[in-house]
This record gives sequence, structure tokens and C-alpha cells, in this order.
Amino acid sequence: MKLQYTFRLYLNCDGQRLLGKGGAQILEAVEEYGSITQAAEELEMSYKFVWGYLTRMRRRLHRPLVMTRRGGARRKHKGGGGTTLTPAARTLLKEFKETERLVQNIVSKRQIVKRHLV
Repeated sequence: MKLQYTFRLYLNCDGQRLLGKGGAQILEAVEEYGSITQAAEELEMSYKFVWGYLTRMRRRLHRPLVMTRRGGARRKHKGGGGTTLTPAARTLLKEFKETERLVQNIVSKRQIVKRHLV
């Protein structure tokens, strides 16, 4: 029998969930692919869900978390637009990932003494 602890970590803002594991994955994917559409595809989520998640985060923080740039043949940025994380989003993501690692390290070192369960 193997017993181990698991946890779910959430960053809250004014009592409401702001960022969890799924949100962190969204931010990481947007940063990696430079596109909300591509991030949604890679995560096998709908564009509407990802956009809605980013919108809820923006409303709760009262600041944008992504910057979008339009592109196209007639625009300054030919070849398409793009999306990048704002400095605030990068900071949130970094803090979340560091806290997640810290908690995981602590939890993984805990051992459950099985003799007390018999």
C-alpha cells in the first residue's frame, strides 16, 4: 500500500480564485506559442474557454494579463498577429510555479507511518 499526499493550489484575489494549475498551464502555453488559439489547441481546450479564463483573471486583477497584436498583409506586423504575457502575468506565473514547487517538495518529504493504520 502506498500512501501519499496530493494537493490543489490556488491563488486567490479578494476571496475569488484567480489562478490554479489549469490557469498556469494556459499562461505557459500562451507564452510558449504566442497565440491564444494555438495555446487552446495544444491544451485541448476551446478558444472560448481560454479567452474567458483570461478575461476573468483580468477583471479580478483590474489589469490585463495578455497583450495582443494584430497582424496581416496590410498591417505593420505582416504574417499575423501574436499574443504575449504582460509583466504582471509573468510575475503571477513565476510566483505560482515557485510556490507549487515549494509545497510539492514539502509534501513529498512527508511520510505516513503505516503501522498506525493497522
